[in-house]
Amino acid sequence: IKFEEGIIGTPQLTDSLEIPENVEFLGQNVDLTPFKGILTSVQNTASSVVKTISNQPPLKIPISSSNAESWLLTTYLDAELRISRGDGGSVFVLIKEGSSLLTN
Repeated sequence: IKFEEGIIGTPQLTDSLEIPENVEFLGQNVDLTPFKGILTSVQNTASSVVKTISNQPPLKIPISSSNAESWLLTTYLDAELRISRGDGGSVFVLIKEGSSLLTN
């Protein structure tokens, strides 16, 4: 196996920001309703930033190194399941998409 590219996906963020009407600060109850316009503006800005970040395509990173090569030894294989061991001692259990092994 030779790895040629790594991919980092963008996070899926929520744009829901709940701002309470009042908060307790140093034992005092602070009413935030006079700041509702400012807080709504902050909420709209946060929502816009979240949408911008979430809509970015994944970051693709080329891997160009001799260390980017590995091997897998398949020790079991059937129509739905593959069990392999990697050169670093890792064990991979791969189940075919739609397999009956994935139900229950």
